[in-house]
Amino acid sequence: MLLSFELLLIWLIVLLGALVQSAIGFGLAVVITPLLFLIDPSWVPGPIIMMGLLVSLFTLLRTGVRFELGILAPALLGRLPGGILGTWLLLVASAHWLGLGIGLIVLLAVWLTHHRYSLALSRTNLFGAGIVSGVFAAISAMGGPPLALLLNNHRSAAALRHTLAGFFVFSAALSLLLLILAGAFGWDDFWRGVWLIPPVVVGFLLGDKLVTLVAPERLKNATLTLCGGAGLLLIFRSLTALLP
Repeated sequence: MLLSFELLLIWLIVLLGALVQSAIGFGLAVVITPLLFLIDPSWVPGPIIMMGLLVSLFTLLRTGVRFELGILAPALLGRLPGGILGTWLLLVASAHWLGLGIGLIVLLAVWLTHHRYSLALSRTNLFGAGIVSGVFAAISAMGGPPLALLLNNHRSAAALRHTLAGFFVFSAALSLLLLILAGAFGWDDFWRGVWLIPPVVVGFLLGDKLVTLVAPERLKNATLTLCGGAGLLLIFRSLTALLP
């Protein structure tokens, strides 16, 4: 793959997504999935899941490796059936239906994150969040919002970043395995992911600095605005192609 204006634009988008994820704990896929799908659907979801795994590993290495098994176990247990269902939907749906689904998932993620609904941190709710996360991740690489919504009112910002990173490491690896077994992730997807490593590293390092300079709430609001606009644009384009 040669350097081009399109690739530089993709790098800029991925850098922004990695910056947001590093600063607030989630947001990489929510930022870059609708935008990259608009540019070229082949970037979704495999290469983005690879980048989510990389950023999560960086976060764990930065903060120290500690896993909250009481949270991770039921959520990851739910991630398996959700991932299988989402992978099946990925295989049977057309690109335009996937675009519509991704756009709707983005808007739902933005709406839920903005309203901050409070749910009990029970094993049942964690299992349910894992199922929804698995479906979202397989279709759009956006597996973070369901669990982030559940944990938002039960963890500090720092603890939220660390807990989500631990969840993403295991869940992203599971998502990639399911995609490989389904024949939906091959060498082309792998090398696309490799091309995204430089902006991910730069974005992660910038986000590490930005979190001390900009209030996370302001960064989150700006991110939600960008994601909402991208989601609406993707829905409009998909509906235009689907409607006679």
